[in-house]
Amino acid sequence: MLRVYLHAGGLDERNLGNQLASIDIAYAKKSALADYLVGMNLRGHGEVEPDYVLRYPRWSASLWDLVARALTRLLYRADQAPASAKPDKRCAYATRMCAVMERTTLDRTGVILGTATVTQLEGQRGHYTAILDEDINGRHVGHFVYGSKRLDAVDLLLRAICWALFDKDTLGPYPALVLPPTLQIDGEDRFHVEALAEPAKTGFARYSGINFPSTVAPDPLAKAQDYVNFLMQG
Repeated sequence: MLRVYLHAGGLDERNLGNQLASIDIAYAKKSALADYLVGMNLRGHGEVEPDYVLRYPRWSASLWDLVARALTRLLYRADQAPASAKPDKRCAYATRMCAVMERTTLDRTGVILGTATVTQLEGQRGHYTAILDEDINGRHVGHFVYGSKRLDAVDLLLRAICWALFDKDTLGPYPALVLPPTLQIDGEDRFHVEALAEPAKTGFARYSGINFPSTVAPDPLAKAQDYVNFLMQG
């Protein structure tokens, strides 16, 4: 399960007192095209009615992409959010806020996979810089303008993710499942691991290291069935 904590302030200032929301993303069906049950708890409002992100291709995009799609379902009950309104000079604003993405399994809890910061430019109301950091996909940065009469911190996070990943305030195209071309060697389907796009490439390498430990270098032409198993279970 993924859990995202949203806080007012910077990453080094996080505490229960400034936590604004928590978002949960859990498997409803784990497969190559997974279904996720998503939920959210808002400070001052409690639990939000859960929703689903359906047929999402695993290991195909930034985890922040999945978070943005979960937020879109929870806020708008749709697969795409409406464009945000142009802010005026009197809009509500946040000086700084941050989010931390953690993974929880039966064996481990609180493993940080990514962080996000959203910072208003000094002296420029409603002008923000978003910085997303992630375990495999690295850093994405976006600059944008956002504001409304009443600040919606969760929607601000959604727009920040979209600007950093897609350079616009709404979601980009649904990611495609990463399926490498295969070739037959000695009657067995294999594929070139280096041809995989991230995050599938690093994810498959980690999966292979855990499930097929070896003292020699991994075969650059891996079994296609191992990749299928990775997409279903990794």
